Amino acid sequence: MNKQEFMNKVAEVTPKEKKIAVVSDTDYALVERVYTFHPAISETEGKRQIAELYVNFGMVLIMDMLPRAEVMAKKESELREARAALSRIQEEIEEIRRGGEL
Repeated sequence: MNKQEFMNKVAEVTPKEKKIAVVSDTDYALVERVYTFHPAISETEGKRQIAELYVNFGMVLIMDMLPRAEVMAKKESELREARAALSRIQEEIEEIRRGGEL
């Protein structure tokens, strides 16, 4: 999701009587990080969820969600690395089974 998509979603979920200021680039970077990695944000409804959280609770809640999102980002990276290592080992095993170098 880019910043414009986020602002469009914010406009959709904002009650008519409430005015929401444009999100700064710095704040949007935090929103994007939480949107992408926080485990409570749905893969299918995430854009709407993060917009609703922003409209209803502001950046304070988004900032409070950031540490968990950062941990998840790290764990997802570790998982990708582990899967890549597993794949390399499986390829090496197959090469050895085919009579390749030890």
